[in-house]
Amino acid sequence: MTYCIGFKSKTAVFLIADSMTSSGRNQEIDEAFGEYTTFGEFVKEENKTMQDRRYKVFKLPGNVLVTFAGDVEDALEVLEMYRKELEKGLKPITAFEKVLSAGPFSRVELLMGFMEQDMPKLYSYNYMGNGQFKEEHSSIHLGSGREHQYLSDKSSQFVDFITNDNFGDGICLVYTLAFLQNFAIKNPLKLFDVGGFFFGGYVHTGGVQRMWNTTYLMYAVTQSNGERNLHLNYQVSLTRKEDLLLVSSSFLDHERVYLQEINLEEEPNLIDLENRVNELRDDYWEGKFTFIVLLNQLNYGFTVCYMENPNKKSEINIVTDKAKGEVRYILSSDLVKYLLYSPIVKEEDIDPTWDRNNPAHLEIPMRWFR
Repeated sequence: MTYCIGFKSKTAVFLIADSMTSSGRNQEIDEAFGEYTTFGEFVKEENKTMQDRRYKVFKLPGNVLVTFAGDVEDALEVLEMYRKELEKGLKPITAFEKVLSAGPFSRVELLMGFMEQDMPKLYSYNYMGNGQFKEEHSSIHLGSGREHQYLSDKSSQFVDFITNDNFGDGICLVYTLAFLQNFAIKNPLKLFDVGGFFFGGYVHTGGVQRMWNTTYLMYAVTQSNGERNLHLNYQVSLTRKEDLLLVSSSFLDHERVYLQEINLEEEPNLIDLENRVNELRDDYWEGKFTFIVLLNQLNYGFTVCYMENPNKKSEINIVTDKAKGEVRYILSSDLVKYLLYSPIVKEEDIDPTWDRNNPAHLEIPMRWFR
């Protein structure tokens, strides 16, 4: 199973999902992916295979985004049928109604987002097994992850806050991904077959935008003899071009490439595919990241650093050595001080605090996660 969330702002519709998939015992997948996910979650189980081996937010013709929970094979079959109908030039609702004529598809839940007359539209299919295809007007959660005691409620609170302020859709996506990733590494979501990395995007009048190249740095602040010390413990980098995603992590002994498998009838040109993968790797080793997100390992909260702010010098310098396979992250003294002595958030503060004079920072109060 999985966890997906769909929600809207005034100008866009967003879809996000985790990358965990599970099945019966599969030795081949176990050997290929190992015992840890991208973010270091231990996933070895006696009776089943669990791994973050698929991203599940797909771009379809006509600027339609879709995501799914449930049976992977059934979901891919439905999405392939949907793709073919959209390629005929049908509107998203009409196209999916055509797909449903071959259904029902009881083993999957779907979310889809698109624009209609410049208005964001969010639709669900078979939500909680109800077999219905209908429009949603508030945030909606699919998959086993919604059964977690707090995940759905806190995610809804967060997106309600962030989409009702003047953050902009791009920032909403980055912050929501960071929020979910922060939540995931601090809660036992593997009990619900949820984990790995979160991936997503949004649809607006300009088309589809999926997540930018992002590096996550996990850090901790310890105190000894009256002194605070900052530790950068591990990193996960997500580098994307078109339908390819390259994931590099301190927990992996190799880079993983995720290929969006939605046109099942076409085999990719292997030479072209190899060239595109090499371009992705070049982007990684050249440190081409739009955002760096620092996730606090010991406490809830995160800090987002925007690496392409023309009005502010970068707070993080990335130094890579491809020959040695080394990546170093050098934090500015101001950023180190900020992380060591983060602003104290009072219990009565309901909303996350955003320093509007410094758009790189967003601090999330502890109470949001309780």
